Amino acid sequence: MTVGYFCAIFISLMFMLYLDGAIGMMMLAFLILMPVFSLCAALWVRKRIRLTLTVPETASKQQPFDAVLHLTKQTRIPMPFLRLSFTADAHFTPLIPGADPLPPKPSAAGDSLSDRIELRRWKANRNAQLTPHTLPLCLSLGTEREADYKLRIAAKYCGRGQISAAEVVLSDYFGMFRFRLNTDCTAGVTILPEIPEMSANSMLFRTVSDTVNSADEESEAEPVFSASAQPGYEHRSYIPGDSLKRINWKLSSKRHQLMVRRDEPVALARLSVVLDFRRRANSLPQAELLEAEEQLIETALGFLMLCAKNGYPCTLSYPDASGAWSVLPIEDAGQLRTEAVTLLEGGFRDAESLAGLPPLPPEIRQDAGILAIAFTACPDETAANALDELPAETYLVTAQRYAADAVCGRRSSLWFVTPERKIVSIEGVS
Repeated sequence: MTVGYFCAIFISLMFMLYLDGAIGMMMLAFLILMPVFSLCAALWVRKRIRLTLTVPETASKQQPFDAVLHLTKQTRIPMPFLRLSFTADAHFTPLIPGADPLPPKPSAAGDSLSDRIELRRWKANRNAQLTPHTLPLCLSLGTEREADYKLRIAAKYCGRGQISAAEVVLSDYFGMFRFRLNTDCTAGVTILPEIPEMSANSMLFRTVSDTVNSADEESEAEPVFSASAQPGYEHRSYIPGDSLKRINWKLSSKRHQLMVRRDEPVALARLSVVLDFRRRANSLPQAELLEAEEQLIETALGFLMLCAKNGYPCTLSYPDASGAWSVLPIEDAGQLRTEAVTLLEGGFRDAESLAGLPPLPPEIRQDAGILAIAFTACPDETAANALDELPAETYLVTAQRYAADAVCGRRSSLWFVTPERKIVSIEGVS
């Protein structure tokens, strides 16, 4: 545009000198004054525009929602063109499905000429190439003072997704002058997980049930006293693997199904489930990384839901948004669904941001419970050794994608989460 405009000025100058001076002068004045007026309008509007981004606080997977860009200006002068990059990270479906992802940024450590040329070429491609999760936009306003621009987005993976309107540049009508605006907008959306329905016959749950039952047989549980000072027990349906000693045969004959006595003093503090939010430092694509993390989150919540429904309340521990351990007893399904929103506000983070955090909550180290189950995306020596230091029975659960890098500790048994949200032992992974 700029080169063509200067060519037009040169032609009008030649027209004025060799053909018609008056008409050529008018053409030359028009071509010179119009960019000046365009520049003045851009400078006037520059301080009087505002861009905001509004998104819902939570969203469900595969359910579209609107991200609204609200543009306002405090003048009736028509606004020149506002260009920006609208980005929704890999938690969401691609904004441009047919676009190719941008190749990884070359390392800037090399000082050779070829390294600098490669880095410069990468930056040029970044500015010109369309990527799946970045949508270039060009906005403008006439005499109206405000307008809303809605973009339809669908969530794909649970977690804390980021949406931003960045690299905001205001250009004049001719595109000859550009001004970068410090109005970058970023908003977060908590994408709710889909808690799977897990079977009570799953291998890990049966192992947990056997461990709890064997510990119950070795201990002397006191009955729960009611308000009338009469001893009584709560009951639940029988699950394969429960101890036959705990079956209430009299109640079972009345209800025509096996009912198991639930000793609250034994069951309440027996299960400790830990969600380790350390993110792996590897070269996996962002979508594959989020998929593996989603499998761990949803499977852990499904296992907690299964335990709560069958009379095994658990203690859930996870690093919260501030980077400290949050420990919460989970006793019912409604409480778990509410806590799922809170734990995703922090979600998986780089291991460096959680470097000062102990591998396990202090409450678990001080409680000699029956077992501890850790769901982690980093099944390394640190996780295994931290579990091995506990006096309780321990289990290490990771995504099947990390099978090759998983480390089984001295006592911690190793389990894997499949894409179908099933938990299988290491022997069950091919």
